[in-house]
Amino acid sequence: AFAYSPEEGSVTATLGPYLYRTNYSESSSSANSPYLGGIALIANGDVSDHGALEIALFHINKLYFREQNGQTLVEKTALLQINLGYRYWWNSWLSSSLAFSSSYSMGQPSVIETSFPANSGVETSAHATTTYGFDFALQQELWNHERYSVMLDERYSKSVTSRSGESADHYGFIVGLRYFIQERQIVNGPMPKKK
Repeated sequence: AFAYSPEEGSVTATLGPYLYRTNYSESSSSANSPYLGGIALIANGDVSDHGALEIALFHINKLYFREQNGQTLVEKTALLQINLGYRYWWNSWLSSSLAFSSSYSMGQPSVIETSFPANSGVETSAHATTTYGFDFALQQELWNHERYSVMLDERYSKSVTSRSGESADHYGFIVGLRYFIQERQIVNGPMPKKK
């Protein structure tokens, strides 16, 4: 049964694998954008019976594609992406979210493919310390039993710090296990009198 009902004070956490790919349309180059795997952790704190604040962490190895004058550069780097946003519950099994994202480089980027000369100086956002964007997500509950649920989360990450000629957006999905951590504690009876 689909049973989750958002309520102010409730907290849930979702953990699962993240399958994603950079939104790059293979043009004249031989470069392609395969699906890659990462991990996602999403925490929600309900602020009403239909909305929740959301914090999400993603560890991914992202591909960046940059084209200029008919030449292509593909670079890869490990990123920690952090999302801060709001989730709206349409009903007990379907919700959507909008979040601001910041991504932090972890380690040195590597060149996967390039047709640029060695001394061209062309780089992708893989060399940036921090990049920013927005995440749009649609989440569906597939199964529910007491405190546990299995979720399907489909999302698109839009970069707002892309360089000229660069494909830096990515999209993918998460099949995650959600755990209901706590609900709001309600104290019954009169408040104790002050001495």
